Amino acid sequence: MTQKIETPIWFWIIGLFALLWNFMGVGAYAGEIIMTAGDFAQLTEAEQTLYANRPYWASAAFAVAVIAGFFGSVMLLLRRPIAVRLFLLSLIAVLIQFSSYFILDGYADYFSTSGWWMPITIPILATAFLWFARWAEGAGILSKG
Repeated sequence: MTQKIETPIWFWIIGLFALLWNFMGVGAYAGEIIMTAGDFAQLTEAEQTLYANRPYWASAAFAVAVIAGFFGSVMLLLRRPIAVRLFLLSLIAVLIQFSSYFILDGYADYFSTSGWWMPITIPILATAFLWFARWAEGAGILSKG
């Protein structure tokens, strides 16, 4: 006989927040890959330098981070244990993506003005989503069936 775990309402609230956050990440990535020359020209000089000098592997890590995070959120809301692995993949990709900023020329100047909150917020939330999914798995909220 299996015991059914009741899912608390705050689980759904956190899951929806994760989904919306990661959907915005997918939107940000989509915005980058469809950016026109006119859009690029409207960026600040510091942003243009960062985009122009970013290595391809950092862009690939961005794609993996947001796609894994989005599907991790979907799987979390569907209460599937694979959410934990997807959030782990997302966190690893986030760390790889942001590591590129430490090797880019001009990032320190951008970071010191307005570019500080995303490199701090994104890894914190990626870690929190992984932790939450691991907790939900351990609590029996995530099910295989």
